[in-house]
Amino acid sequence: MIRKALFAVLFALPLASCGDEEAVADTASAISAFYDIVMSERQSGVPSMEMRTRLRPVISPELDRLLGQAAEAERRHTMRTNNSEPPYLQGDIFFSLFEGATAYEVGSCATENDETIACVVSLSHEVEGEAFEWKDRVLLTISANDANVFLVDDIAYGGEWDFASRGTLKASLRSVIAQEE
Repeated sequence: MIRKALFAVLFALPLASCGDEEAVADTASAISAFYDIVMSERQSGVPSMEMRTRLRPVISPELDRLLGQAAEAERRHTMRTNNSEPPYLQGDIFFSLFEGATAYEVGSCATENDETIACVVSLSHEVEGEAFEWKDRVLLTISANDANVFLVDDIAYGGEWDFASRGTLKASLRSVIAQEE
């Protein structure tokens, strides 16, 4: 309750227009820490245990829990099908583009609700001098352990081309989990 009240007081207006440059820098720093980890190791589908361990300090406990449950659902799927079917999630699940991104730039942020700040992230994937560009939204929440720390809680995919990931990362993970319940 106190955390919600603090969040509402600190971020009642969109961050970019409230003049709180430190909070804007903190959100950009949180997003950068996340993408630096994700882009340092190209993984397809649900991240490995090692990658989830690396992500744990920069993602919300709920996102961490869903990633773990989705990994377990994928394991059960592989066992049930005797590895004769592909995983439910393929490609880089942290981006709209299957291949992931090769560069990012954190844009404007705004308060989404009492617990969430949404930041637009401009992304690109460059291959042989040509760049494919799009924007996803990263949803951040305040850490329960430290009110000065933002954690990535979800990603709203923004790609508008055929075969782009749709919806949100959490919805995709929940769908995988539901398939193997």
